[in-house]
Amino acid sequence: MVKFKKGISLQFFTAGSGFEKPPEVRTQNLTDQILFHVLDTSRSKIYGINLTKNCPFQPFHPEFKPDFELLDYILSENIEAKAIKETQAIEAKQTSILIGQTCEPFAPCEKIKRSAISLGKHLIEKGFKIWFQTRAVLDLELFENLLYMEEKVQLLLPFNTLSDRIAKSIEPFSPSPSNRLKQLDTLKNLGIPFEVSIDSLIPGLNDSKSNLFPLLESLANKGIKRTTISYIHLKTKDLLFSTKQNSKITRWFEGNDYNLNGSEKIRLVTPGYRKSKYAEIISWGKQLGMDIMVDGYANPDMARNSITPNQNNYVNLKERYLALSSS
Repeated sequence: MVKFKKGISLQFFTAGSGFEKPPEVRTQNLTDQILFHVLDTSRSKIYGINLTKNCPFQPFHPEFKPDFELLDYILSENIEAKAIKETQAIEAKQTSILIGQTCEPFAPCEKIKRSAISLGKHLIEKGFKIWFQTRAVLDLELFENLLYMEEKVQLLLPFNTLSDRIAKSIEPFSPSPSNRLKQLDTLKNLGIPFEVSIDSLIPGLNDSKSNLFPLLESLANKGIKRTTISYIHLKTKDLLFSTKQNSKITRWFEGNDYNLNGSEKIRLVTPGYRKSKYAEIISWGKQLGMDIMVDGYANPDMARNSITPNQNNYVNLKERYLALSSS
C-alpha cells in the first residue's frame, strides 16, 4: 500500500520487504521544469518529461535505500499544463519525447497514468514521437490506449535479473521480472512496438554470468535480437557523505561524474570495470544470437562521437538511440 496524503489509498505494484513505512504520495505545485533535453541523433532531438519527484519505482542501490519517511512521492498539480507549455517551445518535426526516464509513467496512481497517456496523445497530435519507458505490468486499459496510438508510440522495457530476491533489493516496488517477461508475447501479438534494455546493473549483485545469462537466454527465447545495457548511476552527493565504502560501492568512488538531464551530478561506475564487463556480457549475447550494445546515454564517456551516413536512414526511435551507442 502507498498512502495518499489526502486520504486516498493506492495499491503499489509488489511491495518489497525492508520498508517499515511506505512512501506517501503528495501533490504540490512544482516550479521545476518538467521537460529536459536527453540527447541528439543525426536527424532529431530527444527530450524527456519528468512527471514526478522521488519516484519509488526507479531502481536504486540496496546500500542506498531511500528513507521514505523523509522522501515522499511528489506529484505536480499541473503536470499536463506545464508539459504542454514547455513543449510549445520545441520544434515538433523530428523530435521525440521520452516519458519514463526519471519516473514510472504507469505507476499504480491514477493521476500519473492518466497524465502519461493524456500527454502521449496530445504530443502525438502535435507531431512528436513518443517513447514510454516502463517497468509496469500493463492492464487492459493501457493496452487499449497504446493500440489507439498505433505506430506513433513505443515502449522501452528494462530488465536486470530473473531472480525475485535480487529484483526486490533493486526495484522493491516494481512487478516481478517474470511477470514483466510474460507480457512480451502479448505486446508482440498486439503489434505494439517495444524494445528491451538491460538496466540497471550493479557490480557484484546482478552483473554475473549466473544472473545475466538466464535472463538473456529467456529474452532470446522470446525473440529479442538486440538490447542496450548500462550500470546504475549513484548521486555524487550521496557518495561524498557515505561511509559505506564496501566492495559493492567502491566501483563508484573512483568513477566519473556527469551532469545528466541538467540536474545534479551523477557518478558512473569506473570506466575500466564497465568496459571489461560490457565486453563479457556482449560475448554472452553473441552466443545466443543477440546483439547487445552499450547504452550511449547512460554511458556518455563511451558514446559514439559521430554518426555514419547510413545511420540517417533510421526511422525508429530506438534504432536512432542504438545508433548513438557503442558496441
